[in-house]
Amino acid sequence: MLTSVKRVGMALMAFALAASSLAFGGTIAQAQTTATGINGKWGSAILIQNVGSGPLNSGDYSIAFYDSNGGTTPLVTYKPDKQIIAGSSAEFYIPNITTAPTLASGQYSAVISSSQAVKAVVNSSTDSATTGPWSAFSYEGVDAAEAKSPLYFPAFYRNYYTFLSELVIQNAGTTTANVKATLYNGLSGASSGEINLGQIPANASRTYGWNDTKFSSLASGNTGIYGVVVTADQPLAGISNIWSSDSTNYGVGSYNAFTAGANTVYAGSMYNQYYGFVSSLTVQNIDTTTAASVTISYSDGTTDGPFSIPAGQSRERYQPNNASLSSGNTNGLLSATITSTGAQVVAIVNIQRKSRTNIAVADPSNPAFGSYSAAITTPSTSVSVPAIFNDYYGYFTAVSVKNTGAATSIKLTYADGTTWTQNAAAGATVNFSHLPTNPNNPLKTSIQTSGTVSSTQPLVVVIQHNTDPSLSSYRPAKSPNDFLFVLSGFPK
Repeated sequence: MLTSVKRVGMALMAFALAASSLAFGGTIAQAQTTATGINGKWGSAILIQNVGSGPLNSGDYSIAFYDSNGGTTPLVTYKPDKQIIAGSSAEFYIPNITTAPTLASGQYSAVISSSQAVKAVVNSSTDSATTGPWSAFSYEGVDAAEAKSPLYFPAFYRNYYTFLSELVIQNAGTTTANVKATLYNGLSGASSGEINLGQIPANASRTYGWNDTKFSSLASGNTGIYGVVVTADQPLAGISNIWSSDSTNYGVGSYNAFTAGANTVYAGSMYNQYYGFVSSLTVQNIDTTTAASVTISYSDGTTDGPFSIPAGQSRERYQPNNASLSSGNTNGLLSATITSTGAQVVAIVNIQRKSRTNIAVADPSNPAFGSYSAAITTPSTSVSVPAIFNDYYGYFTAVSVKNTGAATSIKLTYADGTTWTQNAAAGATVNFSHLPTNPNNPLKTSIQTSGTVSSTQPLVVVIQHNTDPSLSSYRPAKSPNDFLFVLSGFPK
């Protein structure tokens, strides 16, 4: 599901949702579709956080759903009766909501309208399915003002070391959009030239998979990595979903497309064999004519670069391949600041849990995989965390916070006023892990809450929801699994 948010007198946001059980395969060549190519039976939940000054009562907000036909009139509109007080959040699991007419199983785009400013997150998973694969992914809703053309996708995979991608693009405009894309190979630099992706009706979304016939002439396999630029004559919102062609790897991730770049970009949470987790960083030069000179400065003091990225292209850095980087359970939690001269850049981070005995393969019992868009906005001294799970229906939350300024203390304040404070060196990342085995975790078990991270120094926050055998609510029958959701905190 793609979701956008707007203010109607109010606030508007766009998303692409799996509204109910879906079962799709991803092996057949196809043209643009209205459904995901990821295997499994998927359901989506929309989490709405009220970041306004007053409460949201019944009638103050709604979720409008659109099918592939789009248009200015929604297929169905859901009007929740749940109050959301300022600063708090509420979650709506789409297969369980009651609408008239009933929202049938399928993939939809959605628009949230609200009388208060809101933020929204879409969590999609197969955890309600009775059989595997059990997977999950997450992404942020797009504010109506941020829906634009072009869209930039730093990483699109065509069976790249088994990884596959699809682009889900929503027309956030009022009339039919004519959509085009250019793909740049991340190794050879070869350009696809402009590819006509066809039309998308207003408010509808379309899915363009790695095996779309429009991309059939492009290289695939271990050279099949691309940066993508999508253009249209209407404003767009977009996400990219990532998964693996390896049937033993259930990992799925998703990240938001960019509508602009920056000369300084922050990757708030990265890993080098940290409790089995590793990461990769992919940087895209969004300029169409000028090369970017890029330097990656890691939180442990390691520097990569400067290196050149030609116009439109992307370059990937896999952290375990850098022998200079810190690693292991004590020092392998990292972050990075990416700086560029000559042109602006964007970046994404992929996170994966590897086997403890063979880093070349995913963890056999918990092949967790997730993706997020690195921060291109100025870091904030106050960042909202819309949901925190503490042994809640099989989930816990880790809040990773990068201090982009001088040494400082960082405080996480929960909805009930409880606080948790850690010290962070200049440029370092600290982790608020809500595992029951963590003696510093101040929360009671079996709760869902929200919070705010604050400091005197500017911060970047990455939120990860996952499962773990140490949880009392852990579900061992659903194993192996990838129940990792990754998203960015919302600067205030």
